[in-house]
Amino acid sequence: MKTAAKLSALGAGVLLLTACDSLDPDSTKNEFWYSNPTQQTLTFKVDDKDYALEPGKAAMLKLSPGMHKLQNAKGQQQDFMVYENNSGGIINPDSHIYYMLAEVYAVEGKSDRFKPALYDITINGYQFEMPLRSTNAVLIDHNLFNCSYPVGEAFPDEITTSNRQSNGNIKTKCFAKTELLSYIASEYGQNLEPATPADSHNDSINRTFNYTVPQPAFKDAETQKQATKLTDLLKQIHDSDDADIHDKLNKDIHKATTDVVGAAVKMMANSSVADNEYYNKFIHQSGEFSAYGVMPK
Repeated sequence: MKTAAKLSALGAGVLLLTACDSLDPDSTKNEFWYSNPTQQTLTFKVDDKDYALEPGKAAMLKLSPGMHKLQNAKGQQQDFMVYENNSGGIINPDSHIYYMLAEVYAVEGKSDRFKPALYDITINGYQFEMPLRSTNAVLIDHNLFNCSYPVGEAFPDEITTSNRQSNGNIKTKCFAKTELLSYIASEYGQNLEPATPADSHNDSINRTFNYTVPQPAFKDAETQKQATKLTDLLKQIHDSDDADIHDKLNKDIHKATTDVVGAAVKMMANSSVADNEYYNKFIHQSGEFSAYGVMPK
């Protein structure tokens, strides 16, 4: 078994671990977590069934593919679709901030091979650049906010892999804010308690979910033609009440995306920087839309 180090997201502290990776990618399907980072009991309804959770606790409920309805304690309702391609997620009826932190597990001497993406983020008024995403979405989709370990479950001290050639991996965990503050304080000795009462609300969001089908506006006629074919397929997902719609459209979406890329490549030599940036944004937004496992309706 290899000896590995878990590297701090804040650049402090090192823990010796066993290198590994045995997460079943299908194990979180239909699993939707919720937690209570407040000092009062959390109450809400899903499909008219009551849920209650004490402060500081986390729990999970299973939702089958299909249409569902969420209602918070204020009576605000959100209908949403759970698709067959889902990987579960987080139900966040009161729009609290949740975080996804990346940690590196690496064999000794191999840590420089793993570089999680860094993002600007503010927590309690403290500004960082670190591998941490944040969102306050009511429905947090694990297809795109993909946590190896859910809220309430700790990063493991060791993970295992059957791949003897593995030099390590990057793992992620979802946190409620209070859970994240405790983790950073205990693991890295960083106290992020707010300096003033106002700072307790000085938090940034760096991950949003856009459920709008992109509208193609390419100057090149052929690229525009292929992009319109792609967005017409995405509109079918948006408008459908079929939980298995992705399985029916995936091949067509893949072909349409390939056709957009092929057409765009031909015109890129004469494209402006702005045109190329628009193309990249369009492909990114289209890819995210087709990947959603949960969608508000």
